[in-house]
Amino acid sequence: MKNYIGVDLGKQSSYFVIKNESGNLLQRAKVFNDRSSIESFLKPFQQEPLLAVMEATTNYYWMYQELHRSGCKVILAHPLKTRAIADAKIKNDRLDANILCDLLRGNLIPESYIPSQEIRHLRERVRQRIRLVQMRTQVKNQIHTLLTKLNYPHQFSDLFGKQGLEWLSELPMPDVFAFQCKQAITQIRHYNEWVLQAEQQIRRTLKDFPQAAALTEVAGIGVFGAAVLIAEIGEIERFRSFKKLVSYAGIAPGLYESGKTSHQRNITRQGNAYLRWILCEMAQVHIRKPGPLRQFFLRLKERIGYTKALTATARKLLIGIYYVMNGKKFAPELAG
Repeated sequence: MKNYIGVDLGKQSSYFVIKNESGNLLQRAKVFNDRSSIESFLKPFQQEPLLAVMEATTNYYWMYQELHRSGCKVILAHPLKTRAIADAKIKNDRLDANILCDLLRGNLIPESYIPSQEIRHLRERVRQRIRLVQMRTQVKNQIHTLLTKLNYPHQFSDLFGKQGLEWLSELPMPDVFAFQCKQAITQIRHYNEWVLQAEQQIRRTLKDFPQAAALTEVAGIGVFGAAVLIAEIGEIERFRSFKKLVSYAGIAPGLYESGKTSHQRNITRQGNAYLRWILCEMAQVHIRKPGPLRQFFLRLKERIGYTKALTATARKLLIGIYYVMNGKKFAPELAG
């Protein structure tokens, strides 16, 4: 006999519903989000196998770890596909946990992928590097705005290189703006160091993934690009075909069907945003160099415009990456 647990995860406490295989309610309660409270609540039911489910929200990780420690097999429910909860007329923690528990008993949970610990660690490092670069870019934009405000043009190809930063630090400015500029320069130097440290961690972590070497042999894919691909795609074996991977990335065209009418729409954008971003970055490298992907892009650009053609090229590129991660030759042309 198994016991089934539905968990509605909250910030300070979570709602638990426990039922047996027959659907009989064994216990339900709001439990504080700390180890001792969770262990005490689950202890009376640990004589039977425990199968737990919760939605794959941003903060699922710690609860997943705690339930796993308590002997539970944990399933993550895909939030967008758990329609029974999304469409409920009355919505609260108790009902959400109860519905999740019943869906689990009926084997009706649309599961979310749980990466291995190695993939999760690489993903955290990759996303941290992305966040650091984004924050650094915000500071750089503040300096550009400041220079425009004070009418200070420059001729540097890299304003934020060593010579550019020295030039910025010596510019005569009113005190209020000089203070802003000095702080921004300090921030950029700190971010440069933090990004470098993050990249060093990524390089060390990437040594545990043999497919990284094959990916970096593909034009347009560097060490960081390979790290993003591995971290966001995860185990390639979970995708039965390149079409599944394209759909996961959110760059598969949507489809409208009504009666005898059928036509493609724009991409779904419901997939992995990090993966979609890095693919578009890589595609821009390919469309600047001679090759089949550039030719493909130029043909489409005349008909559907730059943005859609770039997205289609990113899709082709991902198909080639699918083959590489499966130990085969880079072959984006194998897709229609």
